[in-house]
Amino acid sequence: MDPDGDVIAEKKSSLASPRSSEKLGQRILFVGGNPLWFGQVQRDVACLQPGWGCLYVSNVPAAFRILATQTVEALVVDGEIFDARRLLDAVKEQWPQMNCLIRCAMSDRKGADSWKGLDVPLIDSQKDASTLISSLLRNECLREWTSDPAIKTLLPRIRKLPATPNLYIEVTEELRNPSGSLDVVARLIQEDPVVSAKLLQLVNSAFFGSVREITNVLDAIIVLGTERVKSLILLAGIFSQYSNSDRFAAALRSILAHSVQVAAFSRIITLSETQSTTTADAAFTAGILHDVGKLILAGNLPEMFDQLQKLKETENLSDRGAETRIYGVGHTQVGACLLAAWGLPLPILEAIAYHHEPERSSCKTFSLLTAVHAANAFAHAGAPPSPMPEFYVPPDIHLQYLESIGLSDRRDRWRALCLEGPTRGK
Repeated sequence: MDPDGDVIAEKKSSLASPRSSEKLGQRILFVGGNPLWFGQVQRDVACLQPGWGCLYVSNVPAAFRILATQTVEALVVDGEIFDARRLLDAVKEQWPQMNCLIRCAMSDRKGADSWKGLDVPLIDSQKDASTLISSLLRNECLREWTSDPAIKTLLPRIRKLPATPNLYIEVTEELRNPSGSLDVVARLIQEDPVVSAKLLQLVNSAFFGSVREITNVLDAIIVLGTERVKSLILLAGIFSQYSNSDRFAAALRSILAHSVQVAAFSRIITLSETQSTTTADAAFTAGILHDVGKLILAGNLPEMFDQLQKLKETENLSDRGAETRIYGVGHTQVGACLLAAWGLPLPILEAIAYHHEPERSSCKTFSLLTAVHAANAFAHAGAPPSPMPEFYVPPDIHLQYLESIGLSDRRDRWRALCLEGPTRGK
């Protein structure tokens, strides 16, 4: 205890987990909240992120004393304590690089909305240490991505931000309800004729290998599973936000088809490596969203998107090469920066941000990024040449990255599984 009765505690391990090897030295200051809750979080953080230290104080004056005398990289503030906003305003002014989170009851919509405009992410006060750590890591990556001068110049020009589709929110809430029903989910989807039609079109496409024609939404849900349906709703919802113009209709349809193919391939690859349907479904979501930056840029900057298409044709440039010339930055970083506001898990955001440059990730094991990177390369390459050269390598795949994570021998097996068809991924 300090003289004011504030609990100040720190527990730190000298070991580092593989995922946190570049994140050593993090010290998190927790301000307010139940000390018993903090005790549990502190123990969990020590297990999940060895090398991180945790401090706790019960009030804002004590927090200012700690900040004035000690080095702290992250701040987690209980939104209900007195003077919380004054503390956060001061931190943003004096320590702008500090990684901040606000804990609040997300079910209290009015209370959560009161923090809008402060530009500090919110986390539900009921969430555990794992979610808190993920939020801090996500914030850290977002700060790194948005520090790029080209991103700083481009982001203010993007006015039409991607919103989480209302249908996705309604379906997710129904599925979370212990008494939720697939019939209700099907009815919700059917009330949106555009999404219904797109869902049936996709489930009957070659990517999902249906043995019979699926003609109603409930059957589509049963065939695909709820997680893949949710991901397709996300894609259809985002697509509808940026497809009002006929100007780039063909290009946007191509992006949509490619995204579905990459999602299907990502799921097949992940299932073959992990045997986990949960992880495979997350890979499907990452694949669905991996090129969302292209939609965002086309919808917000149509003239520049037009220049991009012409440049690709006249100078035979790749997407990345043309994007660097026109935007100064690639669609990958734009998509990850803007979707971070949705609170997506960091592995999905990294798959979006790095699927063309997987070596930039600090993760050195198989991950969603690995799956999406390989799936994207296979999808762009199409069927291999016939007869196939002995050492054929899809042009977009990074062999050095696969070698660095010890998986270079998997490339041919993954490609074969993807070419065999999506039934392998069910």
